Amino acid sequence: MRASVPGYCLRRALILAVLLVSIPAIAHADLLLLVGEPFGSFGTMMPSGHTAIYLDRVCANGPLRLRMCRAGEQPGVVLARYHAIGRYDWLAIPVMDYLFATDRMEEVPRYATPAAVWALREKFRQRYLRAIVPDGMQGKESGEGISMGGGSLEEWWESAGAVYDRRIWVYQAATTPAEDEHLVAVMNADRNLHRYQLRKNNCADFAADLVNLYFPDAVHRDRIADFGLMSPKQVARCLTEYASSRPELRLRKWEIPQTPGSLRRSRPVRCAAEAGLTTKRYLFTLIAIQPEVPVALTVLYLWHGRWKVGEGAEPMPGFPYEMASHGAERSGAEESARGAEGNLR
Repeated sequence: MRASVPGYCLRRALILAVLLVSIPAIAHADLLLLVGEPFGSFGTMMPSGHTAIYLDRVCANGPLRLRMCRAGEQPGVVLARYHAIGRYDWLAIPVMDYLFATDRMEEVPRYATPAAVWALREKFRQRYLRAIVPDGMQGKESGEGISMGGGSLEEWWESAGAVYDRRIWVYQAATTPAEDEHLVAVMNADRNLHRYQLRKNNCADFAADLVNLYFPDAVHRDRIADFGLMSPKQVARCLTEYASSRPELRLRKWEIPQTPGSLRRSRPVRCAAEAGLTTKRYLFTLIAIQPEVPVALTVLYLWHGRWKVGEGAEPMPGFPYEMASHGAERSGAEESARGAEGNLR
Protein backbone atom coordinates (compact mmCIF):
# COMPACT_ATOMS: atom_id res chain seq x y z
CA MET A 1 0.00 0.00 0.00
CA ARG A 2 1.26 3.47 -0.81
CA ALA A 3 1.95 5.91 1.98
CA SER A 4 -1.08 6.75 4.10
CA VAL A 5 -2.33 10.33 4.44
CA PRO A 6 0.13 12.08 6.73
CA GLY A 7 -0.24 15.06 8.99
CA TYR A 8 -2.97 16.62 11.03
CA CYS A 9 -4.35 18.84 8.25
CA LEU A 10 -5.06 16.05 5.79
CA ARG A 11 -6.42 13.77 8.48
CA ARG A 12 -8.79 16.50 9.55
CA ALA A 13 -9.75 16.96 5.89
CA LEU A 14 -10.67 13.30 5.64
CA ILE A 15 -12.69 13.49 8.84
CA LEU A 16 -14.64 16.37 7.35
CA ALA A 17 -15.13 14.33 4.21
CA VAL A 18 -16.49 11.44 6.20
CA LEU A 19 -19.03 13.71 7.82
CA LEU A 20 -19.87 14.81 4.26
CA VAL A 21 -20.89 18.27 5.41
CA SER A 22 -20.59 20.35 8.52
CA ILE A 23 -22.98 18.35 10.70
CA PRO A 24 -26.00 20.52 11.47
CA ALA A 25 -27.22 21.37 14.93
CA ILE A 26 -28.63 18.51 16.98
CA ALA A 27 -32.16 19.91 16.57
CA HIS A 28 -32.43 18.49 13.07
CA ALA A 29 -30.95 15.81 10.84
CA ASP A 30 -30.20 15.30 7.17
CA LEU A 31 -30.77 12.83 4.38
CA LEU A 32 -28.11 12.77 1.70
CA LEU A 33 -28.64 11.08 -1.65
CA LEU A 34 -25.34 9.68 -2.93
CA VAL A 35 -25.15 9.30 -6.71
CA GLY A 36 -22.04 7.37 -7.70
CA GLU A 37 -20.72 7.61 -11.24
CA PRO A 38 -20.46 4.44 -13.35
CA PHE A 39 -17.06 2.80 -13.74
CA GLY A 40 -15.43 -0.26 -15.26
CA SER A 41 -16.77 -2.48 -18.03
CA PHE A 42 -20.29 -2.63 -16.62
CA GLY A 43 -20.29 1.15 -16.29
CA THR A 44 -19.53 1.38 -20.01
CA MET A 45 -22.48 -0.83 -20.89
CA MET A 46 -24.84 0.65 -18.28
CA PRO A 47 -23.69 4.22 -17.56
CA SER A 48 -26.48 4.96 -15.08
CA GLY A 49 -24.33 4.79 -11.93
CA HIS A 50 -25.36 3.77 -8.41
CA THR A 51 -27.47 5.32 -5.68
CA ALA A 52 -27.33 5.08 -1.90
CA ILE A 53 -28.80 7.00 1.04
CA TYR A 54 -26.70 8.48 3.85
CA LEU A 55 -28.41 9.42 7.14
CA ASP A 56 -26.33 11.43 9.58
CA ARG A 57 -28.34 10.66 12.76
CA VAL A 58 -28.87 6.95 12.12
CA CYS A 59 -26.23 4.30 12.82
CA ALA A 60 -25.74 0.70 11.73
CA ASN A 61 -26.50 -1.98 14.30
CA GLY A 62 -24.59 -4.51 12.26
CA PRO A 63 -25.02 -4.75 8.47
CA LEU A 64 -28.72 -5.69 8.60
CA ARG A 65 -30.28 -3.46 11.25
CA LEU A 66 -30.41 0.21 12.24
CA ARG A 67 -30.59 2.30 15.39
CA MET A 68 -30.46 5.97 16.27
CA CYS A 69 -26.92 7.21 16.88
CA ARG A 70 -25.89 7.81 20.48
CA ALA A 71 -24.68 11.16 21.77
CA GLY A 72 -21.10 11.77 20.68
CA GLU A 73 -21.07 8.80 18.32
CA GLN A 74 -19.59 9.21 14.87
CA PRO A 75 -22.55 9.48 12.47
CA GLY A 76 -24.03 7.84 10.45
CA VAL A 77 -25.04 5.05 8.04
CA VAL A 78 -25.24 4.43 4.29
CA LEU A 79 -28.10 2.26 3.00
CA ALA A 80 -28.07 0.69 -0.46
CA ARG A 81 -29.56 -2.19 -2.43
CA TYR A 82 -27.25 -4.60 -4.23
CA HIS A 83 -27.79 -7.23 -6.88
CA ALA A 84 -25.63 -9.96 -5.39
CA ILE A 85 -25.31 -10.07 -1.59
CA GLY A 86 -26.76 -13.52 -1.10
CA ARG A 87 -30.33 -13.67 0.17
CA TYR A 88 -30.31 -10.07 1.40
CA ASP A 89 -31.73 -7.00 -0.31
CA TRP A 90 -29.86 -4.13 1.33
CA LEU A 91 -26.91 -3.44 3.61
CA ALA A 92 -26.33 -0.83 6.31
CA ILE A 93 -22.70 0.35 6.20
CA PRO A 94 -21.00 2.91 8.50
CA VAL A 95 -20.13 5.94 6.41
CA MET A 96 -16.37 5.66 6.98
CA ASP A 97 -16.39 2.12 5.65
CA TYR A 98 -18.66 2.98 2.75
CA LEU A 99 -16.35 5.75 1.58
CA PHE A 100 -12.90 4.38 2.48
CA ALA A 101 -13.32 0.64 3.36
CA THR A 102 -11.78 1.30 6.77
CA ASP A 103 -12.74 2.88 10.08
CA ARG A 104 -9.16 3.98 10.76
CA MET A 105 -8.01 7.29 9.30
CA GLU A 106 -4.36 6.24 9.16
CA GLU A 107 -5.24 3.40 6.77
CA VAL A 108 -6.81 5.63 4.11
CA PRO A 109 -4.44 5.65 1.10
CA ARG A 110 -3.57 8.89 -0.64
CA TYR A 111 -3.13 6.95 -3.91
CA ALA A 112 -5.45 4.03 -4.69
CA THR A 113 -4.03 0.91 -6.33
CA PRO A 114 -5.95 -2.35 -6.95
CA ALA A 115 -3.86 -4.21 -4.36
CA ALA A 116 -4.29 -1.53 -1.70
CA VAL A 117 -8.05 -1.25 -2.27
CA TRP A 118 -8.57 -5.01 -2.27
CA ALA A 119 -6.61 -5.35 0.98
CA LEU A 120 -8.81 -2.73 2.64
CA ARG A 121 -12.01 -4.33 1.33
CA GLU A 122 -10.96 -7.81 2.43
CA LYS A 123 -10.09 -6.51 5.91
CA PHE A 124 -13.49 -4.77 6.02
CA ARG A 125 -15.24 -8.00 5.02
CA GLN A 126 -13.53 -9.94 7.77
CA ARG A 127 -14.37 -7.27 10.35
CA TYR A 128 -17.93 -6.38 9.34
CA LEU A 129 -19.45 -8.74 6.75
CA ARG A 130 -17.99 -12.12 7.64
CA ALA A 131 -21.35 -13.52 8.80
CA ILE A 132 -22.85 -12.64 5.39
CA VAL A 133 -19.78 -13.30 3.23
CA PRO A 134 -17.87 -16.17 4.90
CA ASP A 135 -14.21 -16.91 4.24
CA GLY A 136 -13.82 -18.64 0.89
CA MET A 137 -17.00 -17.10 -0.54
CA GLN A 138 -15.63 -13.62 -1.22
CA GLY A 139 -14.25 -14.39 -4.67
CA LYS A 140 -10.85 -13.39 -5.97
CA GLU A 141 -9.39 -9.98 -6.73
CA SER A 142 -9.87 -9.22 -10.43
CA GLY A 143 -6.95 -6.84 -10.94
CA GLU A 144 -9.15 -3.77 -10.38
CA GLY A 145 -9.55 -4.06 -6.62
CA ILE A 146 -12.93 -5.78 -7.00
CA SER A 147 -14.22 -9.33 -6.50
CA MET A 148 -14.80 -11.87 -9.24
CA GLY A 149 -16.10 -15.41 -8.85
CA GLY A 150 -18.11 -14.75 -5.71
CA GLY A 151 -21.36 -16.01 -7.23
CA SER A 152 -24.44 -14.76 -5.41
CA LEU A 153 -22.20 -12.79 -3.01
CA GLU A 154 -20.08 -11.14 -5.68
CA GLU A 155 -21.17 -7.54 -5.03
CA TRP A 156 -20.18 -7.35 -1.36
CA TRP A 157 -17.12 -5.25 -2.24
CA GLU A 158 -19.31 -2.43 -3.61
CA SER A 159 -20.40 -1.64 -0.07
CA ALA A 160 -16.90 -0.47 0.90
CA GLY A 161 -14.41 2.03 -0.50
CA ALA A 162 -16.74 3.79 -2.95
CA VAL A 163 -14.44 6.78 -3.46
CA TYR A 164 -11.68 4.60 -4.88
CA ASP A 165 -13.85 3.61 -7.86
CA ARG A 166 -16.06 6.60 -8.54
CA ARG A 167 -16.84 10.25 -8.05
CA ILE A 168 -19.95 10.77 -5.91
CA TRP A 169 -22.52 13.54 -6.22
CA VAL A 170 -24.35 14.40 -3.00
CA TYR A 171 -27.84 15.91 -2.64
CA GLN A 172 -28.57 16.98 0.92
CA ALA A 173 -32.01 17.73 2.37
CA ALA A 174 -33.00 18.39 5.98
CA THR A 175 -35.08 15.88 7.92
CA THR A 176 -36.18 15.59 11.56
CA PRO A 177 -35.22 13.10 14.28
CA ALA A 178 -38.82 11.87 14.30
CA GLU A 179 -38.58 11.05 10.59
CA ASP A 180 -35.32 9.21 11.20
CA GLU A 181 -36.90 7.18 14.00
CA HIS A 182 -39.74 6.22 11.65
CA LEU A 183 -37.22 5.13 9.02
CA VAL A 184 -35.37 2.98 11.59
CA ALA A 185 -38.62 1.28 12.59
CA VAL A 186 -39.62 0.63 8.96
CA MET A 187 -36.24 -0.80 7.97
CA ASN A 188 -35.91 -2.98 11.06
CA ALA A 189 -39.37 -4.42 10.36
CA ASP A 190 -38.39 -5.20 6.78
CA ARG A 191 -37.66 -8.87 6.01
CA ASN A 192 -34.63 -7.75 3.95
CA LEU A 193 -34.88 -10.52 1.37
CA HIS A 194 -33.42 -10.25 -2.13
CA ARG A 195 -35.69 -8.14 -4.35
CA TYR A 196 -33.35 -6.77 -7.00
CA GLN A 197 -34.78 -6.57 -10.50
CA LEU A 198 -33.37 -4.15 -13.05
CA ARG A 199 -36.73 -2.90 -14.31
CA LYS A 200 -38.59 -2.36 -11.04
CA ASN A 201 -36.37 -3.00 -8.01
CA ASN A 202 -32.90 -1.66 -8.76
CA CYS A 203 -30.67 0.45 -6.51
CA ALA A 204 -32.39 3.65 -7.65
CA ASP A 205 -35.82 2.21 -6.79
CA PHE A 206 -34.55 1.51 -3.28
CA ALA A 207 -33.22 5.06 -2.89
CA ALA A 208 -36.46 6.48 -4.32
CA ASP A 209 -38.51 4.49 -1.81
CA LEU A 210 -36.46 5.87 1.09
CA VAL A 211 -36.66 9.44 -0.19
CA ASN A 212 -40.43 9.06 -0.60
CA LEU A 213 -40.68 7.73 2.95
CA TYR A 214 -39.34 11.08 4.13
CA PHE A 215 -40.90 13.24 1.41
CA PRO A 216 -44.04 11.52 0.05
CA ASP A 217 -44.37 11.52 -3.75
CA ALA A 218 -41.12 13.42 -4.22
CA VAL A 219 -39.62 10.85 -6.62
CA HIS A 220 -41.35 9.37 -9.65
CA ARG A 221 -40.28 7.50 -12.77
CA ASP A 222 -39.35 9.23 -16.02
CA ARG A 223 -41.25 7.26 -18.65
CA ILE A 224 -39.70 9.36 -21.43
CA ALA A 225 -35.93 9.68 -21.01
CA ASP A 226 -35.57 6.50 -18.89
CA PHE A 227 -38.25 4.41 -20.64
CA GLY A 228 -40.02 3.86 -17.32
CA LEU A 229 -36.99 2.59 -15.38
CA MET A 230 -35.94 4.32 -12.19
CA SER A 231 -32.45 5.72 -12.61
CA PRO A 232 -29.98 7.41 -10.22
CA LYS A 233 -30.20 10.55 -12.35
CA GLN A 234 -33.99 10.63 -12.01
CA VAL A 235 -33.86 10.26 -8.21
CA ALA A 236 -31.43 13.19 -7.99
CA ARG A 237 -33.52 15.27 -10.37
CA CYS A 238 -36.76 14.65 -8.49
CA LEU A 239 -35.23 15.37 -5.08
CA THR A 240 -33.70 18.58 -6.44
CA GLU A 241 -36.99 19.76 -7.91
CA TYR A 242 -38.93 18.81 -4.76
CA ALA A 243 -36.53 20.48 -2.33
CA SER A 244 -35.96 23.56 -4.48
CA SER A 245 -39.55 24.65 -3.90
CA ARG A 246 -39.32 23.93 -0.15
CA PRO A 247 -36.65 26.17 1.42
CA GLU A 248 -37.10 24.51 4.81
CA LEU A 249 -35.33 21.44 3.38
CA ARG A 250 -32.14 23.50 2.88
CA LEU A 251 -31.09 21.71 -0.31
CA ARG A 252 -27.35 21.59 -0.92
CA LYS A 253 -25.28 19.80 -3.56
CA TRP A 254 -21.74 18.52 -3.12
CA GLU A 255 -19.06 16.69 -5.03
CA ILE A 256 -16.91 13.95 -3.48
CA PRO A 257 -14.02 13.34 -5.92
CA GLN A 258 -12.65 9.94 -6.84
CA THR A 259 -9.41 9.19 -5.04
CA PRO A 260 -6.34 9.62 -7.26
CA GLY A 261 -4.76 6.33 -8.23
CA SER A 262 -4.19 3.71 -10.90
CA LEU A 263 -7.83 2.56 -10.96
CA ARG A 264 -9.81 3.66 -14.00
CA ARG A 265 -11.67 6.96 -13.69
CA SER A 266 -15.45 6.92 -13.40
CA ARG A 267 -17.74 8.36 -16.09
CA PRO A 268 -20.66 10.81 -16.07
CA VAL A 269 -24.07 9.57 -14.95
CA ARG A 270 -26.49 9.11 -17.87
CA CYS A 271 -30.21 8.51 -18.33
CA ALA A 272 -31.34 5.66 -20.63
CA ALA A 273 -31.85 7.79 -23.75
CA GLU A 274 -28.57 9.61 -23.17
CA ALA A 275 -26.73 6.31 -22.71
CA GLY A 276 -27.92 5.13 -26.11
CA LEU A 277 -26.52 8.28 -27.70
CA THR A 278 -23.18 8.43 -25.87
CA THR A 279 -22.19 4.73 -25.71
CA LYS A 280 -20.41 4.05 -29.00
CA ARG A 281 -21.09 0.32 -29.12
CA TYR A 282 -24.83 1.01 -28.92
CA LEU A 283 -24.89 4.06 -31.16
CA PHE A 284 -22.89 2.64 -34.08
CA THR A 285 -24.85 -0.62 -34.02
CA LEU A 286 -28.16 1.24 -34.06
CA ILE A 287 -27.05 3.55 -36.85
CA ALA A 288 -26.16 0.52 -38.96
CA ILE A 289 -29.24 -1.57 -38.15
CA GLN A 290 -32.03 0.85 -37.23
CA PRO A 291 -30.97 4.45 -37.95
CA GLU A 292 -34.38 5.75 -36.88
CA VAL A 293 -33.70 4.69 -33.27
CA PRO A 294 -30.83 7.18 -32.66
CA VAL A 295 -33.07 9.90 -34.07
CA ALA A 296 -35.81 8.93 -31.60
CA LEU A 297 -33.28 8.81 -28.73
CA THR A 298 -32.09 12.30 -29.62
CA VAL A 299 -35.64 13.63 -29.52
CA LEU A 300 -36.30 11.98 -26.14
CA TYR A 301 -33.05 13.28 -24.70
CA LEU A 302 -33.60 16.85 -25.90
CA TRP A 303 -37.19 16.74 -24.69
CA HIS A 304 -36.66 15.36 -21.20
CA GLY A 305 -33.11 14.19 -20.52
CA ARG A 306 -30.80 17.21 -20.52
CA TRP A 307 -30.78 17.74 -16.76
CA LYS A 308 -27.20 17.20 -15.53
CA VAL A 309 -26.19 15.34 -12.40
CA GLY A 310 -23.88 17.48 -10.27
CA GLU A 311 -24.73 20.80 -11.88
CA GLY A 312 -24.17 23.57 -9.33
CA ALA A 313 -22.43 21.25 -6.85
CA GLU A 314 -19.73 22.60 -4.53
CA PRO A 315 -16.52 20.75 -3.67
CA MET A 316 -17.06 18.75 -0.50
CA PRO A 317 -15.60 20.52 2.54
CA GLY A 318 -12.32 18.98 3.56
CA PHE A 319 -11.13 17.73 0.17
CA PRO A 320 -8.26 19.57 -1.54
CA TYR A 321 -9.65 21.73 -4.31
CA GLU A 322 -7.44 20.12 -6.95
CA MET A 323 -9.25 16.79 -6.48
CA ALA A 324 -12.66 18.24 -7.27
CA SER A 325 -13.98 19.35 -10.63
CA HIS A 326 -16.05 22.17 -9.09
CA GLY A 327 -19.13 21.33 -11.13
CA ALA A 328 -20.51 18.74 -13.49
CA GLU A 329 -18.55 19.85 -16.56
CA ARG A 330 -15.15 18.17 -16.89
CA SER A 331 -13.76 16.61 -20.01
CA GLY A 332 -12.53 13.06 -20.24
CA ALA A 333 -9.03 14.34 -20.94
CA GLU A 334 -9.04 16.30 -17.69
CA GLU A 335 -10.26 13.25 -15.76
CA SER A 336 -7.47 11.09 -17.22
CA ALA A 337 -4.85 13.71 -16.42
CA ARG A 338 -6.00 14.03 -12.82
CA GLY A 339 -6.02 10.26 -12.40
CA ALA A 340 -2.46 10.03 -13.70
CA GLU A 341 -1.12 12.66 -11.34
CA GLY A 342 -1.38 10.20 -8.46
CA ASN A 343 -0.98 12.56 -5.53
CA LEU A 344 -2.84 15.16 -3.52
CA ARG A 345 -1.61 18.69 -3.77
